[in-house]
Amino acid sequence: MARISVGILGATGEVGQKFVANLQNHPWFQISALFASERSAGKSYAEALGFGTEESRWFLKAAPERRILDLEVRDVNEARGDEVDLFFSALPSETALGVEGKIAREKPVVSTASAYRYFDDSFTYLPGVNEKHVKIIEIQQRRRGWKGFVVPQPNCTTIGLALSLKPIYDRFGLERVTMASMQAVSGAGYAAVSSWASQRRAQGSNLPEPSPEYVPGTFEGNVIPYIKGEEEKVKRETVKLLGDFIEGRIVPASFKIACKCNRVPVLDGHTESVFIETRDKCTVEELKEAWRNYRGEPQRLGLPTAPRQPIVVTEAVDRPQPRFDCLVEGGMVAVIGGVEPNVFENGFQYTVLSHNTELGAAKGAVLAAEYLYSIGLVK
Repeated sequence: MARISVGILGATGEVGQKFVANLQNHPWFQISALFASERSAGKSYAEALGFGTEESRWFLKAAPERRILDLEVRDVNEARGDEVDLFFSALPSETALGVEGKIAREKPVVSTASAYRYFDDSFTYLPGVNEKHVKIIEIQQRRRGWKGFVVPQPNCTTIGLALSLKPIYDRFGLERVTMASMQAVSGAGYAAVSSWASQRRAQGSNLPEPSPEYVPGTFEGNVIPYIKGEEEKVKRETVKLLGDFIEGRIVPASFKIACKCNRVPVLDGHTESVFIETRDKCTVEELKEAWRNYRGEPQRLGLPTAPRQPIVVTEAVDRPQPRFDCLVEGGMVAVIGGVEPNVFENGFQYTVLSHNTELGAAKGAVLAAEYLYSIGLVK
């Protein structure tokens, strides 16, 4: 089978590098073009990253192939839709709106940016959860006069929550959902991770103590109980992902949702404490059965990046933990534990963990593109 040629927008950044790692040996897709800022344009990928030098910005353990390192990086603002068959975007949202829209006039774009998440004609796609919304792509193309389309991923914090709720909502219904997140520093980007590393070096071997001076962005020994815009994204996206597609539009699910998002000193993996009230009576064992038996379209179609099962349930009372569980099934699942009833009518609580830079970023976007290819929307 001839592989589909793909381009990566924002190829030198953290998520762009993960796209390279997940696509360079892909059975269906072949990296043919790399795009980044004007600063990197005209250089080879190796030169743009300083690969192999002390100042190298390549942060993954697995190295890019020589063929990829030798590709010329081009200015993202000059990317054209006629160059490759499919684009993956790791652009900042403020850049993505214009660049992705320009490319979508001709070709499909699968994006980790939020720029196109909230339009009425957007297919914000979480594999295994909302394939029934896919026909909205036709509406997007018709309204905008595009031959291609933009399919954005949900927010990385939404992903673990929505995936854990999907089997429960389908089988038992939901009345209320409350969530408190403990989110990894990598969710704030490479600069935040570098800042945290500097803070750890400065801290040395001593344990962090209370400080009388407030310093914004202090991750080491700290919890930051606010992430700008995060809670609104989670509340808005969760009910949309679980909503119905009726007469050409998405009707959000009707359950009530509240959440509080926190940044904690963990490298990878968003952990969430979830409290639910189901519409129909059920037991803890029935909840676990619904999760364990759940299979979505990626599993039915046998997509290359799909995990064997999208949700893994652990019986350990103190799991999941991000240090030990975020890479279960290659970081492509929601890991659930601590399932128990609570004092509310039809009330339960549990912990869910998902990998924010695997399922929640490039690898999840690759899985989304595999689905779109498998149903003929990418050619």
